[in-house]
Amino acid sequence: MNTLKKKLAYPGPGAGFSLHNHSKLSDGSATPEEMCRAAKKAGLKVFGLSDHYVLHPDAGTMPVEWSIDLDKLDAYCAGLEKLKREMNDDNFTILTGLEVDFFFENCDDVLKELAKYPLDYLIGSVHYSGTFPIDHSIGYWENLTPDEMHSICRSYWEKLQGAAACGRFDFLGHPDLPKKFAQLPDPDRYFPDAMKVLDAAAASGTAIELNTSGWFKPIEEQYPSEAILREASRRKIPVAVNADAHCPEHVTRAFPEAYELLRKAGYSF
Repeated sequence: MNTLKKKLAYPGPGAGFSLHNHSKLSDGSATPEEMCRAAKKAGLKVFGLSDHYVLHPDAGTMPVEWSIDLDKLDAYCAGLEKLKREMNDDNFTILTGLEVDFFFENCDDVLKELAKYPLDYLIGSVHYSGTFPIDHSIGYWENLTPDEMHSICRSYWEKLQGAAACGRFDFLGHPDLPKKFAQLPDPDRYFPDAMKVLDAAAASGTAIELNTSGWFKPIEEQYPSEAILREASRRKIPVAVNADAHCPEHVTRAFPEAYELLRKAGYSF
């Protein structure tokens, strides 16, 4: 799983890369082939498919409906290898990735299992606080007390710090995710927790992403905030711009705005 690692030196891979994308094998709307062909048509140089892989340690939560079927990883990898042979050329490269949910309870076992597959990279993400689905829908948040929200957010940042510290993910997915539905009374309260994540990422050589999908959610802000991006740049943490695309039309959504923001935050793009 070192294909991407070499490209994620500070400041990051730069324009022409789109590495966080989903197909209908997890929660996207198009086939892997449709996503890859859209990426090539859009003029991307490197396109990574990274369908969700979720093995929740709470058996009552499994299976997760928006995760790839865990018994279909062989077919997932084989299908992308076939697309690589058909579509890769001097100007376009497909990479095989997974967006992996991080849990302290089973991280080592999950990564040991995934090492058996021909994966080019892994995204470390957090979508659960216990069994609470952080970004599933606003309805889960609307009736929470501020204390309950605080507990969920603290759990989120602790888990993301664990994903950063383990050093086995190429980059962290959508840091700052709990703000998605604009329900947090004080999102800035967690800035010190975000700094712990960045310190862990800097120490382990783990990159982060600027995920443009937040601009199209209720929060109307990218993940992570500009303040966090400034601190990431100060720590020389590489960043990848990603659309978190779930359909072909979004593989480069809001990329120009993202690179402009990164330049404001201190990145030399």
